[in-house]
Amino acid sequence: SIASSQKLHPNEVHLLIVVVDWTDNKGRKRFGQCSKYISDLRVGQELVVSVKPSIMKLPPLTTQPIIMAGLGTGLAPFKAFIEERQYQLEQGNKIGEIYLYLGSRHKRQEYLYGEYWEAYMDANVLTHLGAAFSRDQAKKVYIQDKIRENLDELKDLIINKNGHFYLCGPTWPVPDISACLQDIFESDAAEKGIKIDSAK
Repeated sequence: SIASSQKLHPNEVHLLIVVVDWTDNKGRKRFGQCSKYISDLRVGQELVVSVKPSIMKLPPLTTQPIIMAGLGTGLAPFKAFIEERQYQLEQGNKIGEIYLYLGSRHKRQEYLYGEYWEAYMDANVLTHLGAAFSRDQAKKVYIQDKIRENLDELKDLIINKNGHFYLCGPTWPVPDISACLQDIFESDAAEKGIKIDSAK
């Protein structure tokens, strides 16, 4: 996945690639065809690629908050988003709040772009970083647990400031994250005296 803003890196394309490998039930080492091919390339070696337009877009206004939840390589577009917002800031634009939630098993092995996130926090580009490393402590902590820590703030960002929420990574539904969003809207509806059918 492309993990860079074209405006910030006009002559480069940064990729986030996780090499897929496993041992099958006969004990043979197996590899993902594409990731293995790329990992075996030598520095300077050329290859032909095609780039497809992204379906993920930033909000139309630079001041609209963005809330991003990324699992694994799902962090790629969010690095590009933050770089784009950094570019907008450098052009003199005011930017909205940026909340990033990420989830993986172990910080030591899977804290993808960790130094970038912390540098963006120090530079006041990234407003909040919620990192969940599920296997680094006795009680498992998941990305939805980190999101739930900020439900009131997220309600303000989404409802009052017209923020956008993005989820990237898995190709299957993530019911626990959907439940967090549902709670935000139900809480807002309750405050406004609106009755909603949570089954829909």
